[in-house]
Amino acid sequence: RDTEQYIESDVSSDKESQSVHTHNFNKQVKEERYLKETATCKHGAQYYYTCDCGEIGEEYFENGETISCDYSAEIEDEKYLRRKATCQRGAEYYKSCTMCGSAAYRETFISSEFGDHSYTDENPDFDSLKEDATFESPAIYYKSCICGALSEETFIYGEPLRLYTEEEKKAFAPTSLTLTLYDPQNSIYGITYNTQSQPLRPIIQVSTNADLSNAIEFHAHFEKHSNIPEKGVLATDYYIVKAEIDIEPNTTYYYRAYDKHVDVGSQVTMLVTKDTTAENFTFAHLADTQSSTNDGTAFGTVLSHVTTISDFIVHTGDVVEWSLYENEWTNMLHTNYAYLSTIPMMAISGNHETTYQNGNNETYKHFNHKIPTQTSTTHGYYYSFIYGNVKFIMLNTNRLTGNKLTNDQYEWLIGELTNNVSTWTVVAMHNPMYSAGVYGSNPDRNQISVALRAQLHNIFVEHGVDIVLQGHDHLISKTKPLGIDGEVVAQTTQTVNGIEYAVSNGGVIYVMSGTAGEQYRSPYGTYGSSLYDIVDSSKKCSWAEFTVNGNTISVNVKYASGSNVQTLYTWNLLKTDDEAD
Repeated sequence: RDTEQYIESDVSSDKESQSVHTHNFNKQVKEERYLKETATCKHGAQYYYTCDCGEIGEEYFENGETISCDYSAEIEDEKYLRRKATCQRGAEYYKSCTMCGSAAYRETFISSEFGDHSYTDENPDFDSLKEDATFESPAIYYKSCICGALSEETFIYGEPLRLYTEEEKKAFAPTSLTLTLYDPQNSIYGITYNTQSQPLRPIIQVSTNADLSNAIEFHAHFEKHSNIPEKGVLATDYYIVKAEIDIEPNTTYYYRAYDKHVDVGSQVTMLVTKDTTAENFTFAHLADTQSSTNDGTAFGTVLSHVTTISDFIVHTGDVVEWSLYENEWTNMLHTNYAYLSTIPMMAISGNHETTYQNGNNETYKHFNHKIPTQTSTTHGYYYSFIYGNVKFIMLNTNRLTGNKLTNDQYEWLIGELTNNVSTWTVVAMHNPMYSAGVYGSNPDRNQISVALRAQLHNIFVEHGVDIVLQGHDHLISKTKPLGIDGEVVAQTTQTVNGIEYAVSNGGVIYVMSGTAGEQYRSPYGTYGSSLYDIVDSSKKCSWAEFTVNGNTISVNVKYASGSNVQTLYTWNLLKTDDEAD
């Protein structure tokens, strides 16, 4: 009995002890069973405090780092609106964070609901013309939507023709006209020119008759820009006018840029169109035409000889010295109107059109090329065209990332090379990949050259690029054919019709054709001579002529002194049937 009484007393004592236990919720245990909320972009993971006995308290502590916002929410709410809906697309909204609701500001989505027409544009385009200007009345146009749809509402543009004085009419006269191959496969030419006053009715008149009788009218479009004059003169507005003319090949035409309202135009120019599908043609490679004297004289000397032989020009950049000053373009282009209005020029931007002194859209302002959609044209642009059996790929080496082509241009380039079926492939670029000058060989100055080699050279080899035309270093040079990783590819020769040709064996040849301006230079002291067949200091007014004849290319590097022309170097290249296939 005593033993039983003792046991009962002991059990009773334990129960009493348990009933008076006080929880102390101060223990921090980061385990799943104590998790209150997982980490978000606003706070780290949250856990409940626990007691030593394992009981969970009501208070919690935060531990761990926050996570990034999850911008996957697509909420069509006014607070996330980036751009209102139009008749062409739905409203654009910023994506938002699923946790905190903040807007992404980088990621957006488009609503499926389109908006209504907005007839707010006062665009004096021929398509929106209601009534042409007369001696007594101004022109009347319909207001339009961004999509081109016209409203019934109208606006007045310009003045009655009687109010324009002869002095005022001069400001509508075209200046700095250039001609390009806008779409050579379809015989469409591009024209660009400037006016001081906002154009009233800009057109291009084209006729097979010298007096422009029975002329066809191609309507032009224009944009307003601001001129930055040199030496502190106040900025002035001017207008860039562009047109595309669809004409027949192998035909002699006469044309002029003309404002039909005020009866002011350029002089009439003869244009002889070529068969742009023919596999026998000549093009000239020019580079670095810029002039310290800003007068276009050296450029004009080259053009006077080039236009008698070549069908078009490939210009690899640095047309002018200080491209942000419009008067320099006028000096370079307008003074050479007689040539630039008759021979198409396919140009790419050099650093003097872009990063040097911060030119802005200068190539776009002065040449009408058919360019693919791209992120920006401020620092130049890239495009391609096919003439005969040659594909020309025109690269922009001014808008770079880490001294290499940006992703958008690189991906475009791969597509152009992959889908290429032309016999020959010619790439044009301003910054050189292989050059005996300072920008290709001086370790302190060739960072872009080295980076572009690493990014592009093997790609060029693998896709069968034949020739790369370069600028920037103002030299005359030609590499040997360079294969994978820049190794020299052995070449054989073959004689055809008494002419010895080097047989293309898969390597890429990098070329510089001197300066078509006046700023000539000498090679850098150590430039890796084993890679080159030709290296020479350039001469003022130098260029190269490339004659394509089916599966052969013949090159003559020349320079001019006034009317005297001298051939400095000649080289020939042949592609066998296997390679052409």
